[in-house]
Amino acid sequence: MTILEAHNLAKHYDSDPVLEDISFKISKGEKVGLIGANGGGKSTLLKIIAGLEAPSAGTLVRVKDAQVGYLAQALEYGAEHTVLQEVSTVFAQVDALAVRLDKLAAQMAGGETNALEQYGRLSAQFEQLGGYDCQHRCAAIIDGLGLNALQDRPVAALSGGEKNLVALAKILLQEPDILLLDEPANHLDFAGLEWLENFIKNYRRTVVLVSHNRYLLDRAVERIFAIEEGHLAQYTGNYSAYSATRMKDLLVQRAWHESQAKEIQRLETMIERFKLWGQHRAAQSRQKALDRMVRIDQAKLERPGIEPRFGVARSGGRIALEIQGYSKAYGDQVLFDQVDLRLEAGERVALIGPNGSGKTSLFKDIVGQAAPDHGTIRLGHHTHLGYYAQEHEAMTPENSAIDEVRSLGSIGHDQAYDLLSRFLFAPDEMGRKIKYLSGGEKSRVQLAKLMLSQANLLLLDEPTNHLDIQSRERVEEALDEFAGTILIISHDRYFLDRLVTRVVEVDQQGLQEYPGDFSHFWRAKKAASGPPVQRQRKQRPDRHKKAMPQARNASQVAAIEDKIQQLETEKLQTEKQVAEAFNKRNFKSGDRLSRRLRGIDKEIARLYAAWEKM
Repeated sequence: MTILEAHNLAKHYDSDPVLEDISFKISKGEKVGLIGANGGGKSTLLKIIAGLEAPSAGTLVRVKDAQVGYLAQALEYGAEHTVLQEVSTVFAQVDALAVRLDKLAAQMAGGETNALEQYGRLSAQFEQLGGYDCQHRCAAIIDGLGLNALQDRPVAALSGGEKNLVALAKILLQEPDILLLDEPANHLDFAGLEWLENFIKNYRRTVVLVSHNRYLLDRAVERIFAIEEGHLAQYTGNYSAYSATRMKDLLVQRAWHESQAKEIQRLETMIERFKLWGQHRAAQSRQKALDRMVRIDQAKLERPGIEPRFGVARSGGRIALEIQGYSKAYGDQVLFDQVDLRLEAGERVALIGPNGSGKTSLFKDIVGQAAPDHGTIRLGHHTHLGYYAQEHEAMTPENSAIDEVRSLGSIGHDQAYDLLSRFLFAPDEMGRKIKYLSGGEKSRVQLAKLMLSQANLLLLDEPTNHLDIQSRERVEEALDEFAGTILIISHDRYFLDRLVTRVVEVDQQGLQEYPGDFSHFWRAKKAASGPPVQRQRKQRPDRHKKAMPQARNASQVAAIEDKIQQLETEKLQTEKQVAEAFNKRNFKSGDRLSRRLRGIDKEIARLYAAWEKM
C-alpha cells in the first residue's frame, strides 16, 4: 500500500532551482535512505514531505490522516521542564485521559450510572493510545539514546546536541505513520547508534532517513533515494548496494556514450562526403538521422568534490606519542586515572568511548602539553602535531576563511585562494568570517589548514562530522595515503574500518587496547560481554516462557522476570474483575479494583525498565 507519492515536484528559491521533476512512491512500512551532497536539497525535500514548505511545482499525496513526524523541527520545551518531563509531554493526551478515567471511576463509585458508558469508551481509547505501556516505552527510549544521566536536568541547561537527542526521543515516542529523520545519528555514541539502527529496522511504519552514516544506511534501510544536481535517482537495497549499482550504471553509460560518439563521428563524416560528392539527398537523410538521435551524456564517474592531500614535513622517530601516568578530573568526576598510551610512527589508532568519557579532553591536553621533554605527554623525535577540533575551537572566529588558512604563515593570498577553491569555496565565500560559516564549511577550512601544516602526527576529533558522504570518502582516501601517524575520535564505522589498525577504548577511567579495525573490536567486546539485551520498541519478556538475557546479575534478572509474570497474570484477573464489578453496578468495588489495576500497570512499567537496564 502506497503511503506517500510525489509527482514532478520542483522547488525554486528566487528562480534558483534546488529540486526538479522529483517523482516517487513509498509504501507503508518502507525504510528509505535519502542521500546527496550538502546543500543538494535533501532537507528541502523532507520539509516538503512534512508540509513545512510548499513545492514550486508538482504534487505530493499522503494517505488520508497519515501522521508525519519530522526530527528537524525546532524543539519547543517548557521553561522549567527536566528531560524526563519534556519527553513525557508526548503522552499529554494519555495523561489527560487517565485523569478523566479517575474522575469517572469516582463518580461510578458514588452511584452515577450514566458514567459507565463514557468510562468504557475512554478506557478503550486509553488502551488504544498505549496508556498502559507509555512509561515502559519512555524509559526504553531514554535509555537507548543515552539520556539516563540527563533525565533530571533542565532542558534549558543542555547543549545543542543534547537538546537534539531530546527532540529525537520525542519524535520516536510519537510513532508517526511517516517518520522523517534528518541526521539522527549525530551526537550518538556507538551503543546509541546500534540502538537506533535496531529501532528503525523494527519500526512497523514508514521511515525516510537522511544520513551521512554509511553503516546506518547499510543496516537500516532497504531503498536509496539519491539527489544529484536537483534530480532524484532510486535504487533498491542499502547503501553498499546503491554504491555498486551506481558505479555499474555509470560505467554502462560511459560505454554507451563512447559508442554513440563514434556513431556521431561516422555520420558526420558521411554527411561531409555526400555533400562533397554532390549527393545532397543522401546527406540530408543522414543529417535527419543525426538530428533525431537522443544524445547520451558523458558519465561523470567522479563528481566535483573536495581534494584533500595530507603531506608530511619530515619523518619522525620510532615513537610518535607516549603518555605515561596521565590523570584527569573535573571536581569529583574522574575521567582518567594514571593511564598509559603509546603510538608508534605510522600507526592509525581509534580512541573511542561513551560521550563524556574524556576523549576530547585528552586530545586537548595532548595539543596543549605535548612536548619532547614533557614528563607525562611526550612527543617523539621530530614529531610535528596537527589537530582537527570537533567544535572548530582551534580557529579564530573573527578571521575570514582565507585569513584563517593563511594564519599558518606558509602561503600567500593567491595560494590560499587556490587551496580554498579545491575545498569548494566560491570567491565570494572566502571573505566570510569563520563565525558565520556553516558546520560543513568550517570543517573544510580546518581540513585545508591541516594540509598546510605538514604534520606527521594527526589528532582528528570527529573529522567527518558535517561532511557529506562523498567528502567523507575523499578524506578517507587522503588519510589512507598519509604516511604519518593518526589518532582518531570518530563515530563513523565505515571511516574507522577503512583506516585504523588498533582501537583504544576509554573504559572506567582507564584505556583498554584491541588490535584490528573497529568491527573486530566491536565483535570482541560483544563476545566478552555475552549477547546483549536488544533494546527494541515495546520489547517484553514472553509471559509463558522466561527470557534469558546475559546480564550482570542473573539471579536479579530472573527475580524481576518472575515478578513481571506474576503481575501480568494478576493484571488479567483484575481487568476481568473490574468489568464484572461495573457490569453488576457494584461501583465501589469497581473503583477500588480500577485503582489496583493502575497500580499494577505502574509496577509492571517500573520492572520492565529495570529489566532492560540489566
